[in-house]
Amino acid sequence: MAIKKEQKEKDLQELTEKLKDAKSVVFTNYSGTTVKDLDTFRNTLRKENVFSKVYKITLIKKALEAVGIPASSIEYKTPVILSLSKEDETAPARIIKNLTRELKTLGILEGVVNGKLMSKAEVEVLASLPSKDQLRSQFMSVLNGPVSAFARVLKARAEKIGEVVVAAVTPAPAEAPTTPSTEAVSA
Repeated sequence: MAIKKEQKEKDLQELTEKLKDAKSVVFTNYSGTTVKDLDTFRNTLRKENVFSKVYKITLIKKALEAVGIPASSIEYKTPVILSLSKEDETAPARIIKNLTRELKTLGILEGVVNGKLMSKAEVEVLASLPSKDQLRSQFMSVLNGPVSAFARVLKARAEKIGEVVVAAVTPAPAEAPTTPSTEAVSA
């Protein structure tokens, strides 16, 4: 069944709007993938707020050109899954890379990050980066490290001073008189 021109225009407008707001986009080859595996793929992406849909290459090219991204180098023969995130630059690449370990029929083709077309190798490097939440956590631990160390030093000093004060206030126990021991001298 052929798609009507009105539907094509609607799909192009929808995809163009999504690409305008996207921080990153990943194109994935899915040939040979079962429906069950595609459902796993989509559900995993959806949990991380990543939009995913199958599009024809000509529609993707038109939408990319409409948002100012040169798409002349994209030359795939079959439709691809377009996955995009409006929140995290690494999310689509990271999730898809993890899924390709489990689902061998999926493969990263290319991607777009901040309006720049990226090769497969560049997308895979992006996939190895931690998420924004992980980066924030690492940054906070770096900031918190010196403060925590300073607090531990102060606590140790306070405990040491407390021990000295307690020792100064507490009277020393009286010493018991010692008796010289008599040793038997053998003659």
